[in-house]
Amino acid sequence: MSRPHLLFMSAGERISQTFPICVKSLEGITHTFIVVEEGVYHDLPDDPEHLRSAKPQIRQAIEGVRTVCEPLAISFAVIRTPDTTIHSIRDALLATTRQYPEARYSFNLSGGTKMLSLSLFIMALWLDARIYLTPSGDRIEQVLIPKMHLDDVRRNPNYITALSILSRRDTSSWTSRQEFGRDLEKQYRPSRLADDPKVTRSPNRGTVTKILQQLIEWNLIEESFCHNSRKAKQYRLTLHGEFAWKVLQAEDRDGARGAE
Repeated sequence: MSRPHLLFMSAGERISQTFPICVKSLEGITHTFIVVEEGVYHDLPDDPEHLRSAKPQIRQAIEGVRTVCEPLAISFAVIRTPDTTIHSIRDALLATTRQYPEARYSFNLSGGTKMLSLSLFIMALWLDARIYLTPSGDRIEQVLIPKMHLDDVRRNPNYITALSILSRRDTSSWTSRQEFGRDLEKQYRPSRLADDPKVTRSPNRGTVTKILQQLIEWNLIEESFCHNSRKAKQYRLTLHGEFAWKVLQAEDRDGARGAE
């Protein structure tokens, strides 16, 4: 049985329009939770003008998401919080996620107030969730949260070389370990990896493994077995790795211009 996939969305006037793109783009959503401040359900005489129109629109948009969920057999629920502080959001989400300890979590933070989205963003970090924005009704973007500082990559030039080797392929294409090892040997620079007592002058098999495993741990590359093989492995950049490589390239270009 596959793990539940919980999608949390911050409530806003347009979520019924952005929700379908989430369903289309995020694999296997099983549960959808709309997080909304309790005050949205109460029309008050002293509400500012913008809230008088916004509150009914938000409620209508929430019901629009419910309508999309029903024929798709996606469980739907509204999480109503007393306010949008991190404490209230934390308590509400923990009460929900405790019911699904093995689930994976995704957050879409395009709707709602800044405080609501910020509180949900912090909870997404704690839950190690994937975070998305839907800047338009037909596009979704993942917010990439690095697991390391770029200084960690810069500390050893061979990490950068490894990203460069893997960047030569399309992100959907793989590079075999054998091919990667040959290219790294040509460009390797003597250096000392963590826990090594001395500088490694040439990239032996153990050195190549350590470089690859560190990049995997940082979620900059991913590993799989080659087609029709249970031993030979292959590698490619993750979205995080592609982003890190582009930043490093931009720094090199800026540095070159500065030296002119």
